[in-house]
Amino acid sequence: MEDARRVSVAKLKANFAKKFPDHLLTRVLLSEPDILAKEEFLAKAQTWLAFFHGGNENE
Repeated sequence: MEDARRVSVAKLKANFAKKFPDHLLTRVLLSEPDILAKEEFLAKAQTWLAFFHGGNENE
């Protein structure tokens, strides 16, 4: 059941980078591992969303 507690973010990273290639969050996401523990993903997702919404001056 170890895999059930892990989340793949590879597709998220690729899609975000494709849609927002110049956004600073793209660099942050691409530096993350492709597989995260569920708890780690949830914690990071909150930070990523806050960063994305706060970074609109570059868009």
